[in-house]
Amino acid sequence: MKQNKKFYVGAMTGTSHDAIDVSIIKIQKNIELKFFYSKKFSSKIRAKIKNVIDTNSITLNELGQLNKEVGILFAKSINEAIIDSKIKKSNIACIAVSGQTIRHEPHGKPPFSMQIGDPNIIASLTDLVVISDFRNMHIALGGEGAPLVPEFHNELFFKPKSPRIIINIGGISNFSFVKARKEIYGTDIGPGNALMDAYCQKFLNKPFDKNGAIAAKGKVINSELKKLLANPFFKKVFPKSTGKELFNINLLSKKFLECSPEDILATLVELTVQTIVLAIDKNKYEYKEMIICGGGSKNKFLIERIKNLIPHNVMLSSELGHDPQSIESMAFAWMGYMRINNKELIVQQGKNKYTSGLLGTLSQAKL
Repeated sequence: MKQNKKFYVGAMTGTSHDAIDVSIIKIQKNIELKFFYSKKFSSKIRAKIKNVIDTNSITLNELGQLNKEVGILFAKSINEAIIDSKIKKSNIACIAVSGQTIRHEPHGKPPFSMQIGDPNIIASLTDLVVISDFRNMHIALGGEGAPLVPEFHNELFFKPKSPRIIINIGGISNFSFVKARKEIYGTDIGPGNALMDAYCQKFLNKPFDKNGAIAAKGKVINSELKKLLANPFFKKVFPKSTGKELFNINLLSKKFLECSPEDILATLVELTVQTIVLAIDKNKYEYKEMIICGGGSKNKFLIERIKNLIPHNVMLSSELGHDPQSIESMAFAWMGYMRINNKELIVQQGKNKYTSGLLGTLSQAKL
């Protein structure tokens, strides 16, 4: 399905399940972000999603309804973004959607990844071709369904003779190693913002620790940090993927939760930082620069701790002209461009094992 249209829309929600991010990109010689838009979930929808993830329980009726509700929210967010951007729909080739992940089991028997946000509803309400369900084809081809962004990171951040590590800190943190145009490597690392945010939401009635201000006042509880770092996930062979099925509030001991908020958050920040450093060290990639993107880039204390431990130049993607919040939705817009033009994506099956394939399922309301 060859396209002459130059604009592509990417829409996604992350493991933080707090908002729908929409990026509209233009692809000619380069990838250019033309418009970014973020729409918060209502507290009611967010509570429903959180309950499904935390309890691993939902009736079929509730699942069907929630799938439609989230699909409607995706469509509204995308339509609002297009209107605000003043880009004509007739110039948009497609929308690529990564729905809200409610279960990610890459080592299940058989493995699967489940997202909600019905693409049929999105196609009908936007009157555009929608491409979705990238993760399950990735799994079918021998990958883990996450992270999906390394090849895009390579397109966006490649710099000749200057290998880079790209760290994305969302609910889950992951990294990509960018060295050569045709070589990719990426892996999930660990909890990112997931545990910090979960603690703030449950015990402090805050969505997150703004700028890491609370954590900055605390002291790391080394005994608890050591216990968290002993989790079997951190001993698994790279590359690997994970989600909130593992990294949720239930992972924290009762004894730990009796400590002060400042010390708890300082410890959870240090867990995120230490797992990032350990993952890079274990993979033994030589690099010159580290670029950080994702919602965690707003946590000043977290970024300060990373800079203190990384012996290389560390910068936010914004210093290169790329909004840290927009990178992941831009990635899906680019994957939409690849799929609608029948261009295969590289699927990482292991450390040095790859295949390729067409990722994404097409849905459209009209021919």
